[in-house]
Order: sequence, then structure tokens, then C-alpha cells
Amino acid sequence: MTAVLDARGIKKTFSGITALDQVSITVGPGERVGLIGPNGAGKTTFFNCLLGILQPDEGHVIFDGRDISQHPVHRRAKAGIGRTFQRIELFSDTTVIEHLLIAERLRNGRGAFWKDLLGRGRPTTDEIDACGDVLDLLGLVHVAHEPIESLTLGQGRLVEVGRALMTDPHLLLLDEPSSGLDREETTALAETLRTIQHEKEFAILLVEHDVELVSSFTERAYVLDFGVLIAEGETAQTLASPAVRQAYLGSLELER
Repeated sequence: MTAVLDARGIKKTFSGITALDQVSITVGPGERVGLIGPNGAGKTTFFNCLLGILQPDEGHVIFDGRDISQHPVHRRAKAGIGRTFQRIELFSDTTVIEHLLIAERLRNGRGAFWKDLLGRGRPTTDEIDACGDVLDLLGLVHVAHEPIESLTLGQGRLVEVGRALMTDPHLLLLDEPSSGLDREETTALAETLRTIQHEKEFAILLVEHDVELVSSFTERAYVLDFGVLIAEGETAQTLASPAVRQAYLGSLELER
């Protein structure tokens, strides 16, 4: 079966300093894969190479069997790569459903972006239905017409996931989705993501510092340290390896 993502030999240097050194990662259809490592390990640089924000010095990004290494960001998004951000990046002065509508219009190219922001673009029935379906999946129907600024942090995280879902992704890249959330909110987010993934049948690559979330949510994991992959495999075994404990966890014990 063709991998959704097959990143091969990704290398990236900055002013002679190697940020990524021949990093290779695969994500299969419907998988949940984690990418962890200490601060400065190269996780964000790797994400940016996958998205086309950065161009690697060496290596290839194969997506759904096609080499997209030279594709710009917008072509990768249209091909089916969605993402969320470590720091929530939402449009101010919009309601929740308007936020998703803007994402839908950017995806399908209908109407001008500035018209949507000014409220001059009338949404079609299909657009409203598409937004409603995503809000229903996320459990956000009750706040559909609430302003973005009024949401809790957990709800804001879900809206950001919703924006990514409007692109109908084959692969969802999650960048520290639990950042700022308490344990209860993190657990609820993970459960929602599992439900949505089952419904939509996309794969997930998760960058995360919350080891408990990685352990409970992902099936396989990769570990970066100073730009080099030091471990990979089934999540529980990978997190328990001595190399990972020394490089990523130090003297800390995994949460039991």
C-alpha cells in the first residue's frame, strides 16, 4: 500500500549548521504517527520542509505517491496536506462559522478573500452545509455564530482543526495541539481527533511535547535529537528506549 507521506533523506542546513541530517519518515493511510524530540531537535524545521515553507538542501517529499518536493505551499495544501499551528492563528473579528467559510472559499477558489472578510460574499448552500458538517464533527454547533475572541483555548484549538479539515486533507499535520491545554482539555481534544479521523479517514503526523498524549494517541513514533533520527517504531517501545530517555527525557521518568 502506498504511503500517504514518504519523506526521504531530508537535509537542511542554516549558515553551516545542520538542522536536519538525512531524516526519513513515512506515514501510512489512516495512521497516527508521532514526532518528538527536545527543543532545537529540528521538528519545526522538518514540518516546514514538508509544507514547502522551507526547501531542503537534500531529499524528497513524496505525497500520495507523487514527488511534491518542488511544489509551493498552496499546491501542497490543495494536494491534501492540512496543518494546525503551535500558537493558535485564527482570524479576528469573525464568528466560528465565518472562519470556516473563509477557509472553504480559499480551498475552492470561489469569491475574493477580501470580500469574505468584509462580509460581502454570500455563502452558497453547499458552503454552509460543508461548514455545518465540520462544526458537527467538532461538537461546535452551539458556538457557530459566536465571535472567535469569545472561545476558550480548547474551542480555539478545535476551530483550528476545523480550518484544516475544510481542505479535506489526506494528511493532517498537528503542531503541538495540546499547548496551553490542561489534562482534561487535552484528553477531550484527542478523543475528538480520533472520532474525526475515523469519519474522514485521513492520516495524522503529530509533533508534540506532551509524552502522555503521544503515548496514548499515536501508533508509531519517531524521535529527533540535534537533527538526527535516534529512534523509531511502535510508540511504547520507542518511548521506552534508553536513547530516547537520555536524549529527550533526561533523568525524568515517563508519566505512568
